[in-house]
Amino acid sequence: MRVAIIGLGLIGGSWGLALREWSRSEEGKNSKLEIVGFDAKATQRNEAQKQGVCDRTTLTPMEAVVGAEVVIVATPPLVMRETFEDIAAHLSRGAIVTDTASTKREVLRWAKELLPDTISFIGGHPMAGKTASLEGATATLFNKCTYCLIPLPNAQAGAIEALTRLVEIVGGRPHFIDPAEHDSYVAAISHLPFLMSVALTNLTSESEGWREISKLAAGGYQDMTRLSGGSVTMHLDICRTNSDAILDWLDRYQQTLTDLRAVIEKAGLYDEEGRPRPSAETDPVLLQDYIERAHKARERWEEERARPPQIEGLEQINLPTKKELQAEYTRMFTGSWLKRRTPDNGKK
Repeated sequence: MRVAIIGLGLIGGSWGLALREWSRSEEGKNSKLEIVGFDAKATQRNEAQKQGVCDRTTLTPMEAVVGAEVVIVATPPLVMRETFEDIAAHLSRGAIVTDTASTKREVLRWAKELLPDTISFIGGHPMAGKTASLEGATATLFNKCTYCLIPLPNAQAGAIEALTRLVEIVGGRPHFIDPAEHDSYVAAISHLPFLMSVALTNLTSESEGWREISKLAAGGYQDMTRLSGGSVTMHLDICRTNSDAILDWLDRYQQTLTDLRAVIEKAGLYDEEGRPRPSAETDPVLLQDYIERAHKARERWEEERARPPQIEGLEQINLPTKKELQAEYTRMFTGSWLKRRTPDNGKK
C-alpha cells in the first residue's frame, strides 16, 4: 500500500509514524506499506525522513501522489486549494484522498470543484494537536481522539470503509458529521479558545505594567496563553475560512463576558473606584452559582469524554450492497447533508 502525505508537520508526521508502527504489527506486516512525503520546506522533508515518517520524499506534490492508493493532505487550509489543483491530474483512479484541515466547508467545495470523479474524497479532521510542528509528531498523537470524517457524496462505500479503518489503525475514533455543524462546533471549542489566548496575551504583554506583571505570571497564565504560540499561518487560514462561525461565537462570548461582569460587580466588595461597598449591597450567590455551573459542566464533560464511543466505524454496518450501505450510512451518520446532495457524475 502506497500512502502519500503532503505537508510534513505535526499531523502529517504523526500519520506517517502511526502507519509505520502499524506496518510492524502482526496485522500490518503484510501491507507492503510505502510512505511518500512532500513538504514545501526542504528542512521538513529531510527531517521527516530522518524521523522515519516516510520512506522517501519528492520535490513536488504531483510526484508524491503518483501511484498512491491513499493521499493525506495535511497543509494549512488555504494551501489546500492550490494543492488540489496541482495533484488532480496525477491521482490514481480509485484513490482515497483526505485532508486534515480544521475547517471543512471550503475544503469540501474545493475538492468537489477541483478533484476528479475517479477518486473518493473524504474530508478529515483529527481533534488532536499541539503547538509543536514536526518535532512534536508521535505515533500516538491520535490515540482515542475524535477523528471527524465528512465524505463527498460520490465517495465510494469501500473507500469510506477503508479510511474509517485507517483512522482506527492510527488510534482515532471515527466520527461522521455535517460540515456546517463541524465548522460551528470547532469554532466554539478550538478556534475561540485560540483567539481568547491571543487576546489575553496581547492585552497583558502590551500593557504598561507588563515588565512587572510578567514576573508574576505562572501556571494559570501559561495554560491560558499556550495556544497563542501555535502556527500563525494555520490559524490565520482557519480564521479566514471559518470567519462566520467564529464571529457568531465571539458575539456570544462577548455577551457572556458582559453578563459575568455584572455578576462580579454585584458580588464585589469594592466598587470600580476601589472604595469599599457596604456588605448589604454585595451578593456573592450569583457569582458562586456561575462558577459552580462551570465546574460541574467540566466534570460532566470529562466523564463523557472517558466513555468509549457507541459507534466507532462503518464495519458495524453489515449490508450486502453498496446502495444499502450508502443508505444506512446516510441515515446513521450524516443525516440531511448527504441526502441533499447527489453525485455530479458528469464532471471531469
